[in-house]
Amino acid sequence: MRAWTPTFSLPLIVAMLAVPAWAATPLAGLHYLSEEYRPYNYLDETGQPAGLAVELLQRVWQQTATPPQPIAIMPWARGYYLLTQKPNVVLFSTARTEARDPLFKWACPIGYAEIVLLGLTRRAITINKLEDAQQYNIGAVRADVGEQLLLNNGFDEQKVMSANRLGQAIKMLDSGRVDLVSTNKTTVMSLLSSPDADPARYQVRWVLSSEQFCYAFSQGVDDAVVKTFQNGLTQVLASSEFQQIQRKYFPTP
Repeated sequence: MRAWTPTFSLPLIVAMLAVPAWAATPLAGLHYLSEEYRPYNYLDETGQPAGLAVELLQRVWQQTATPPQPIAIMPWARGYYLLTQKPNVVLFSTARTEARDPLFKWACPIGYAEIVLLGLTRRAITINKLEDAQQYNIGAVRADVGEQLLLNNGFDEQKVMSANRLGQAIKMLDSGRVDLVSTNKTTVMSLLSSPDADPARYQVRWVLSSEQFCYAFSQGVDDAVVKTFQNGLTQVLASSEFQQIQRKYFPTP
């Protein structure tokens, strides 16, 4: 008996070959989450995700033949919780601290952040060493690096006041509910540069740390997927296109 040999019609073969190359790209199966954190990531005037980290991510998708993916902007604490609980989440821009490093997988860098304690200029607050700041009430975005650095350094939880967004923390500072705010210097200065704010009212009182901003992946994401992302990111960072993006959000004087 002659063995059966499968045959395929020409239309079927054409249809098989016509499957788009990006259909199998691993980066298309991830959930991308972020927050309002200018100039890295935020919603623009039209309600669309924007910022340096967003544009960088979009270039990584192009580099890896990945179609555009949805980006959800939400409070940081919510995104951070989903990163710890779901197997296929990418959260950005996430500071890669010593405490966080073993919890997630990483693709770096987006940039570098200086985490500071910000106070009101009119208030006489002097900090000569980190322990001096422990006497004050300090506002910080819930689950943000500014809050976690305080708690990791032994600050009293009762004196660390959580806010859902940085703007809320600044309002707490203005109203006297807190004495200082722990946050990224670049982001808070971007917020205070709006027409209805006065940057001269605020002053950096202490530098807590300098951290690398990255894309953080859930532990459940396959290492090969993270490697694909990192390779794409590295290529984009080395391009002249990234230099243009950087100048757009961090213009030189």
